[in-house]
Amino acid sequence: MGINQRWFVWIILLLCVAAIPVGLMSKSDRSDASDTGEDGSDFLTSRMKYKDRIQVIRLTGMIIDKGDGGLLSKAGTSTVCIKQLRKAAKDEHIKGVLLRINSPGGTVPTSQEITQAVTVLRDAGKPVYVSMSDLAASGGYYVASASDKIFAQPGTITGSIGVIMSLMNFKTLGDKVGVNSVVIKSGPFKDMASPWRAMTEGEQKVLQALIDDSYDQFVNAIAKGRRMKVDDVKKIADGRIYSGRQAKKIGLVDELGGYDDALDALQETCKKKYALKDRLPVDDKSSESLIASLLESSAGTNLFSTSPSHLNAGLLDDPEATLSQLLLSKFHKQPLWMMQ
Repeated sequence: MGINQRWFVWIILLLCVAAIPVGLMSKSDRSDASDTGEDGSDFLTSRMKYKDRIQVIRLTGMIIDKGDGGLLSKAGTSTVCIKQLRKAAKDEHIKGVLLRINSPGGTVPTSQEITQAVTVLRDAGKPVYVSMSDLAASGGYYVASASDKIFAQPGTITGSIGVIMSLMNFKTLGDKVGVNSVVIKSGPFKDMASPWRAMTEGEQKVLQALIDDSYDQFVNAIAKGRRMKVDDVKKIADGRIYSGRQAKKIGLVDELGGYDDALDALQETCKKKYALKDRLPVDDKSSESLIASLLESSAGTNLFSTSPSHLNAGLLDDPEATLSQLLLSKFHKQPLWMMQ
């Protein structure tokens, strides 16, 4: 490696190191600027946790357990949402929770785990209001149904109450190209849903029973949360989606409105419940990881700006994007030694 190349590598490394404090400072500045408002949320994060407050928790994207992402974890994911809900239930300073949902759904177990965390919050005597964003369907609605009150915009997409299992079968393709699957199993159902052979009638019955049982759990959870009869829920739980306005007419949503409307209603509930004169401060800071903060701030400060711009946006939309991926996209035209 030549002298000029070594200097170039060192310059890039120094830029990466410099981006961390600069990124965090810019993110802090944006957060501090948004702290002051009519709702009294003019406390710094370090002081906020010692004050009575309303906590905003977000549930965004697919509802699925990805485990503890550590540095790569990002606010809004299912894992982070569960942790925040559990923490809120134990924190005596959190007087109410606004759960902001923007999710198409996900797996049944993780939806149930988040729903249970919401129920624990309510059992602790803390009001939980839901504000639906663009989408709160299937598992997203499963979670919302456990709250005290649901707000949705008229155009919000919700509903999709049901369970689905989608499988693919490659038997015909395998026969054409000469692929033959050999399976050694301990029981008749061990390779159930194999894509290399036709499904038997017995296997289909087993899977259908699984779907029906999960659907029954879903319906009963909604009936309990929304205080509806099971038969009434089943009439509207055929998998179809509803607009927020349609959902309100059939009892799946309480009020039409957005984030501010839900927050105002929660403030009034807390004022009555705790005999307060003033509105509570609101903690709506996303607890993003160091790397997530760095990637977001780098877009705002143009430390790694490049063309085309969609290259950067694609990485920032991915909560698991790493710094190495970002650098790879920026320097993909450099010699191969840059990628080592």
